[in-house]
Amino acid sequence: MRLTRLTTLFVAAIAIAGCSSDKITSTSFPPLAGVRWINAVPDTGAIDVRAIDQIEFSPVVNALAYTKGTEHQPIEAKARHFRAFITSTNPAITSNPIVDTTITFAANQRYTVLITGAARSKVSFVVIDDNPAGAPAGQIGIRTVNASTGAIDSYVVDSTNTPVAAPATAANVAPNTASPYVGHAAAKVAVRVTPAGTPGTVSASQQGPYPPATLPSEAPAAGVTTASTPFSVYYFAAGVPGSPTAPTTGANRCGVPAPGVQAATCVPQVIWFVDNVPTPTP
Repeated sequence: MRLTRLTTLFVAAIAIAGCSSDKITSTSFPPLAGVRWINAVPDTGAIDVRAIDQIEFSPVVNALAYTKGTEHQPIEAKARHFRAFITSTNPAITSNPIVDTTITFAANQRYTVLITGAARSKVSFVVIDDNPAGAPAGQIGIRTVNASTGAIDSYVVDSTNTPVAAPATAANVAPNTASPYVGHAAAKVAVRVTPAGTPGTVSASQQGPYPPATLPSEAPAAGVTTASTPFSVYYFAAGVPGSPTAPTTGANRCGVPAPGVQAATCVPQVIWFVDNVPTPTP
């Protein structure tokens, strides 16, 4: 009787192990896209984003501060359901999503999801295509993305001190939209932004990034001296006074250095993002 029971248990264990092995050794992947998240909400603190339809092949966004972005992350390409929350440990806050929506991603495409709007009224997702055509030989590609609420002009110049004059490189870029990419020599370059139609009033400027001096040959970082690199240059409005992005009182108020303060968000900002690191030539 005892031997019969042990034999039965042993056979059952083998059967279960055999079934599990098939699932563990499966190497098939679903169609994938790439998605980057950027926080453009100027009147609140950091934001979390969660895919609530599945765990596998879903991006992770934790405590994304204003003007900051993630890398492009793999995501299963299909209609996906997301919720965004203000970063907090208070259940009364984290139980109330500020966005609850579905986005459809196409296979083998790259996207930015811009988290935009105002926490005091309405926050939404804006999907931006990150699939540039190849830059001319020896050049980089640059486009301007307007993450503010007013139309802007963008000027691609040598430095942040270079005067700007019409015509703009990208003129009248509407809120939450991207200009076309333009080619530029792979060299020192900056972007300066003004309100649309007012070249004499520069709101913000930023020099293009350089790659590190020492790079592993198998994975070189991209910079403005790296030919074929496409860039999206985002313009952000100043943080709303009194909000966590631009506090005007207390230890972390604008202009007072303190741990964790985003002092630069007290004024408009221009920030460069790499859309795709070029594949190194063998």
